[in-house]
Amino acid sequence: MSNEIAAPTGIITLVFSDIQGSTILWEHFGEKFQEILEIHNRLIREAIAAFNGYEVKTEGDAFMVAFQDALEAVEFSLDVQ
Repeated sequence: MSNEIAAPTGIITLVFSDIQGSTILWEHFGEKFQEILEIHNRLIREAIAAFNGYEVKTEGDAFMVAFQDALEAVEFSLDVQ
């Protein structure tokens, strides 16, 4: 995890993401799903940077992202959806 900005402080907005049905996708695509996951992670991280988010942590295909500005959190969420 590499962040270009400092972690937000004070009142923050947290966003959690997850690939719905990822277990089934792993079973269906097998090892090819790793490439899909890498693309997903790259796109999420690009959006985090674009909307001034801070990557708190990842677990599997899920991200926890903090934002200083709630509007940027909403814009991020709409963008990645």
